[in-house]
Amino acid sequence: MRFAILIPILASSVLAGATAGENADPVAPLPEGHTGIAAKFPGDLGIANDPAVLVHDDFESCSSPADLRKTWDRVHNDQHMRIAEEPENRHAGRRAVECSVPVRDSELSVAILKVFTEERDILFMRWYSKFDPNFDQVGSSHNGGHINAHYYNNGRATPGQRADGKNKFHVGLENWRGEEETQKPGFLNIYCYHPEMRSNFGDHFHSDGTVTPYNGGRNAIFGPQFVSRPKFIPELDRWYCYELMVKANTVGKRDGRIAFWADGKLTGDFPNLRLRDIDSLKIDGCGFGLHIGRSPRLNKKWYDDVVVATSYIGPMLKAPQAAVASKPAAVGSGASKPEAVVAAAPPKPAGPSPEQQAKAKERFGELKSAVIAQAGQGRREYVYVEVLGKVDKVQVVGADEKALVVNLQGNRFPLPWEGLPAAQFFSVAQAYSQDKVAIYEYCLGMGLPREAELALTRR
Repeated sequence: MRFAILIPILASSVLAGATAGENADPVAPLPEGHTGIAAKFPGDLGIANDPAVLVHDDFESCSSPADLRKTWDRVHNDQHMRIAEEPENRHAGRRAVECSVPVRDSELSVAILKVFTEERDILFMRWYSKFDPNFDQVGSSHNGGHINAHYYNNGRATPGQRADGKNKFHVGLENWRGEEETQKPGFLNIYCYHPEMRSNFGDHFHSDGTVTPYNGGRNAIFGPQFVSRPKFIPELDRWYCYELMVKANTVGKRDGRIAFWADGKLTGDFPNLRLRDIDSLKIDGCGFGLHIGRSPRLNKKWYDDVVVATSYIGPMLKAPQAAVASKPAAVGSGASKPEAVVAAAPPKPAGPSPEQQAKAKERFGELKSAVIAQAGQGRREYVYVEVLGKVDKVQVVGADEKALVVNLQGNRFPLPWEGLPAAQFFSVAQAYSQDKVAIYEYCLGMGLPREAELALTRR
């Protein structure tokens, strides 16, 4: 929550920034594009197994907001969340999280948080998100992801309490729109509680080096190696890949750093920072959501494909097209359409090896067990299977070791597992299992390369 009250900047804050000096060490270049962890895992398939990854959630296992607690430690106001399944409101796979704030005169925080027992000096968080096409908020709004060190006490945020170098720091990547005239949803910026903050509420670090509130001028705390970048306003109703890095400083040095990326492009980089004065103050959490101080309309935002790690992650790498690629026209060429480049036809793949067939049999048992367990708990999904000689979309109403049971005109109709074609079992597995590796290996071993690729990308 932010206030527009102008108060004198404390002399101690000015002195801290002026006398602390500058980091003498060179600022290391940061990676960009598909050069991070995600580049090794197309479609994020298996990314949770990378040793640098601490959290991965694509929300495919969530049928309701209550399921978020499987991965996240605190979920606030989940009555204002929804698991979205409509294609336009998910980035990849079948599900994403919708956060909404209704019309109201008081503040509301819809938040999803992770708490780490092993605290760290550096953390990266990547997520995909988009704003509602009618999103319209001026003033107080926290609407992105954040990384923090002891900003939460017993699950409660501590806004309005200054960071003093020993108690906390907090870094959020969000959009700020202070005036009606600013394009919606506002400038992408860093909202930061740090020891040299200008008021009791966080400073806004902008990509070009300006810091608000107050004079909005260039702030010397970023040091002489700071590189100014254009300020950026994302489009409404468009998915973007965002990534946030926070590196705590070495005590006694100004080598702390905050950086953020949009669609893999380094969009803001703030070196020379002092975030703490004691070694024991370390990063202990992260999260995302939608917080609005006063909402004159219903505002919504969606999140998907979240990864938290100890090194750069980068955007999700899509599976390559097999036969046709698109070559963008050169900038300034005047071409109105990309030039289609036809790739050489790939060789016809050989059939599955004995090892792949054996793995497929093993995966079949695992996936069947997952369907039986979830269907037995009342989960009702729609699948494409053959019933009475016709492949159709039907609802699963049960399952046991012998058969999958579907609804046929109000009657329970069993489909024996042993007679279910592999391509139809793939449809069932996709509906009930979030184990992309298991589905991929099943399809590969059953001679279904196209389905294997679909499992990989989860589109």
